[in-house]
Amino acid sequence: MAETTEMQKVIDQFDSYGYYLDDKLDRDIEENRKGQFALRFVDTDGKPLENVKVHIRQVSHEFKFGATMFYLDGYEDEERRAMWREKLAKICNYGVIPFYWDTLEPEEGKPRFAEDSPFVFRRPPIDTAIAYCKEHKMRMKGHCLVYNSFQPKWISDDNRMLRMQIDKRLRKIAEHCGEEFHEFDVINEMISIYKNCYPGNGCRNLQFADEPDYEAWSFARCREYFPYSKLYWNEGMYESFGDRYVGNRSFYYMTLKDHLTRGVPIDGIGMQYHCYCDKETAFWALKQVCNPLRLLDVFDRYGDFRLPVSVSEVSIPSWGNDEEGEAFQAEMVKRLYKLWFGRPFADSVVWWNFADRTAFGGENRFHAGLIRYDDCSEKPAYRVLDELINHTWHTEFSGEAGERLNFRGFYGDYEVEAVCGDKQAKKTIRLFRDTTGYDNRLCDFRAKDIVLA
Repeated sequence: MAETTEMQKVIDQFDSYGYYLDDKLDRDIEENRKGQFALRFVDTDGKPLENVKVHIRQVSHEFKFGATMFYLDGYEDEERRAMWREKLAKICNYGVIPFYWDTLEPEEGKPRFAEDSPFVFRRPPIDTAIAYCKEHKMRMKGHCLVYNSFQPKWISDDNRMLRMQIDKRLRKIAEHCGEEFHEFDVINEMISIYKNCYPGNGCRNLQFADEPDYEAWSFARCREYFPYSKLYWNEGMYESFGDRYVGNRSFYYMTLKDHLTRGVPIDGIGMQYHCYCDKETAFWALKQVCNPLRLLDVFDRYGDFRLPVSVSEVSIPSWGNDEEGEAFQAEMVKRLYKLWFGRPFADSVVWWNFADRTAFGGENRFHAGLIRYDDCSEKPAYRVLDELINHTWHTEFSGEAGERLNFRGFYGDYEVEAVCGDKQAKKTIRLFRDTTGYDNRLCDFRAKDIVLA
């Protein structure tokens, strides 16, 4: 009998709870990701129509399936640039755009907003990334506004002056593109490394982050400049899901509770999920963070805050392009995305590096992309997500309706085609939870009018 690999042990542990999980996760998705919708079919005078032939097709989800824009146009050749763009847009409706200060404004007063800005590896110009997302109707998140890492060399070492420089940076971003963004990560990875001002902390180089009011000040300034965007606190993998998670006694949990109690305008909770580890020690490294009951407990606990939760940075390794490693990645993607998709307060999952060999530094050895680097071919994990997002979790049907059509489907954007005699209509409508009047407790459906002319 062949010895069970470390990778198989991770999968077997997850599946050992199938007697409880399988039906539960299906029920969770049905309860939290689908709703009842109502459409009214009328003529241009508002008169109800009968015997309307209808085709309804979902074109995107309310839930945000995302990836970073870090390697947008990163390839030297146009062919692979186009393939990267096409494949990402096929499974993503959400783009995370990098706002790291050192590469956005390497020279003071000259931010790299414009599409013709000088090339920087893994840092496309802001306008290029925005244009791509708007072309594909993707909502956008900016990462990250007041991060305690990756600062330009020219910032002041005087905290009073530094606050003014940060304020100026936020104002420039807001004036240029602030209204384009649904969300921003305000701060990131605050708990894992302390004392940014001490030498030897790698890229942690914002001494202001050691001030007691750093978090509250950062959120207050961002609320001033981005009043219509949700503001997230983003935290690391092991602070969120690993051995530093101890329920409501977790540092992250207690810190969020403290700041929210004091009125700090935190609108969302980010939780990284980088499963970086060696293949030979996979089970030892991942047995906590890939334990489904522990994952459910994390989401239940942070649900206390009743704020959107983003699985904000996902990296699941395949350790190369061998069949075994890629199969493991695909199997875990299938299980984890199903669990995440059903959580009541989860609102997004973001894959961090879309292609292999496009990650930060030594992280490339884990091959945690969804497509292969050399030819942009799809890995099995990519095909799993395509099947889930575009087929399994998808609503589409044809039929005949009277004045009003009630139907149940996944929250999202829909194309509706309707024909009644010589009258017809084709319309895109948004059936999100907050546009339907349906929140799984109330049944007062707001009908969307489809006008046939």
